[in-house]
Amino acid sequence: MATKNKKYFQKEHSKLIFTILALAVFGFVLVVAKPYLNAILLAIIVAYIVQPIYKFLTQKLNTKTVSASLLSTALIILFTLIIGVALGIAVINIALLISEQVNNLKLDSSTATHYLQDGTDWINQKMYKFNLPIEITIQEVIDNLQSSLSGLLNNVLSTVSSISSFSVDAFFNLMIFYGLTFVIIPKFDKIVSFIKQIIPFEEEITSLYIKRTLETAKAMVWGMLIIAAGQSLLAGLVLYFLGTPYTLLIMLLVALFSFIPLLGTGIVILPIAGMYILNGQILQGLVLALAQIIVIGNIDTILRAKLIPKDVRMSIFISFIAIFGGLSIWGIWGLIYGPVIFMLLLTTIEVTNKYYLPSKTKK
Repeated sequence: MATKNKKYFQKEHSKLIFTILALAVFGFVLVVAKPYLNAILLAIIVAYIVQPIYKFLTQKLNTKTVSASLLSTALIILFTLIIGVALGIAVINIALLISEQVNNLKLDSSTATHYLQDGTDWINQKMYKFNLPIEITIQEVIDNLQSSLSGLLNNVLSTVSSISSFSVDAFFNLMIFYGLTFVIIPKFDKIVSFIKQIIPFEEEITSLYIKRTLETAKAMVWGMLIIAAGQSLLAGLVLYFLGTPYTLLIMLLVALFSFIPLLGTGIVILPIAGMYILNGQILQGLVLALAQIIVIGNIDTILRAKLIPKDVRMSIFISFIAIFGGLSIWGIWGLIYGPVIFMLLLTTIEVTNKYYLPSKTKK
């Protein structure tokens, strides 16, 4: 009985030394796990997102814990594999299609050619007026367009090929993501409870930080997926109305590029509008360009306002800094990390005003 009642860490500075030791161990673990840190963090976020599915299976259907976790993970695997394969096929097919169309561009007597001729004549007149020995021809414009787009498409194809080749590093990242998701799903509530115990703040403050962090990450992941689907469907409707071939493939490509804020879908839609105009179908090209600028490109603003909970919303200027700052540092992962970090800052400001400063005044 004496052993059970024994108290630990009673010696002087023992808690301080243990804290330093624990932080050092944690730091070394981060260094070792750094190559797979994105997969680990994504597994935590996805485990949080699928908690409703897991709890439904365990509580409503009386499914065993392991089976519920396995089923939830299987759904994630199926979802990611379908998206990955579909987008890979779409990028390759669209790149080959546009490459073929660009290589077949030629001068004819279309209205677009006359507009291009008038434009080049105007530029040449201005050059001559300023005594600049430069003359632009339509053929040079077409050749430069073909060269630029061919280089861009080759880069896209090589990137997709490297992804589809499935490197060893990518394989390990994927396996770690799936494995950790399976492990974390049934233990998620216990992990959150453990974090609350080790953080030396009041439970209300700790819960606020954890909730804001998880909700922001969840909103960004769900937001990216739903916005991608919304922009893809809208683009598909416009393309179908205009009679554009390979609409389904273009929709998949729009979904892929929608993860790039503001300009993402325009990278796909505007070149297609340009192809319409170059081929003399000016009305179709203008309709598609306007649809992109006015509707498709702005739907993310509307949907994001609806998808993000009120307590984790940020002003548009802060969101802009968080998203693009995150993109510049972490690439595509910055779409999640940037907003989460800024939400932690806003939560810290709120905690300071609501809890810290009032308690300081009372003293």
